Amino acid sequence: MSVDRRFHLLITPTYFEKCHEYGLFGVSEANMNQLANVCKGDIAFFYTTLKLKTRTVGRIYGPYEVMSNLFYNDQLVWASSSADPHKDKYPYRIKLKLLDEHICLNPVPVQTLWDLKDEGKIKSIMDSSALINKAVCNLLTEEGILLLQSLIQANQMPGADDSPYKGHSLAEHNVEVFKFRGRGAKEFRMESYLETYLLLNQSKLHQLSGFPMGINEEYQTYVLNQVSTYVAGGAIDIVCLYKKTVIDVWLILSAAVFELKKGILEPTDVDQLIEYIEWAARLIPGCKREMTRGILIGRNFANQGDKCQALLQHAKEIDKIYKIDIYEYRIDELSQNVIFDKIS
Repeated sequence: MSVDRRFHLLITPTYFEKCHEYGLFGVSEANMNQLANVCKGDIAFFYTTLKLKTRTVGRIYGPYEVMSNLFYNDQLVWASSSADPHKDKYPYRIKLKLLDEHICLNPVPVQTLWDLKDEGKIKSIMDSSALINKAVCNLLTEEGILLLQSLIQANQMPGADDSPYKGHSLAEHNVEVFKFRGRGAKEFRMESYLETYLLLNQSKLHQLSGFPMGINEEYQTYVLNQVSTYVAGGAIDIVCLYKKTVIDVWLILSAAVFELKKGILEPTDVDQLIEYIEWAARLIPGCKREMTRGILIGRNFANQGDKCQALLQHAKEIDKIYKIDIYEYRIDELSQNVIFDKIS
């Protein structure tokens, strides 16, 4: 299995049938970052719920092949936008279809997921809050293969795909992430824009992570975002794993954990980043604290140098235990580029 083909669990308790009919999955503006790490060629599964008499049960469908990268289209498919009833509230989308290689029509119960978790094989989906509070859960390669295997075992004879995929003809408009506020030092309108920018420009993630050898046939990065922790509602913004292939096996060499803020950084943001470094070491096989670098990114301080000094002083107190780099971002609107300056 190529390291480039990644696995994702798409969460839609209400709209699965419409997603299947249209061959689409969409999220709101605030959640666009959750889809920005899903790429054409990836494999996706759906988590949804069904009503059986008086009970509500969870089901997992798939596998689906992702047929597009993230795009924008607000044609009404699922639900009207409160701002405009003729537009959809989930305009940030991907296209997908059932995997031709083996079409699975029968779902597996959500208990399959918990069984794998109890066996220690599923780590990146930690508790039920991940299936309630999120639209997309990234899966590690090994987790995706296990879920794929469960579905194939439940569908040993492949079925026939009769979905019309009505949404595949929709235009794929570019996602506009350059939306800011502020007259002087500008900041992203939402944190999701900053995260989406980085996920759509992953060469910048590689540079900020300080990975030494670049990306080529021997060295690759595997990016996870919005990684759930045991803390209800808490999620690591981005984890970037740096891998090398040895005897045809991809091995983790080092990792970078990103905490992103659209505004000015505070000393407490360092503490949050440290927590997430520790969580990454617990959740991701092969990821250890001592080989993980923390990356903290926020808006440039402009004339607020006192806040910058307070942040650096707090970071200095823990630099013998944790490796942390701090960056401030600034906007070059002419070139439509985000520049990251390291603070030392």
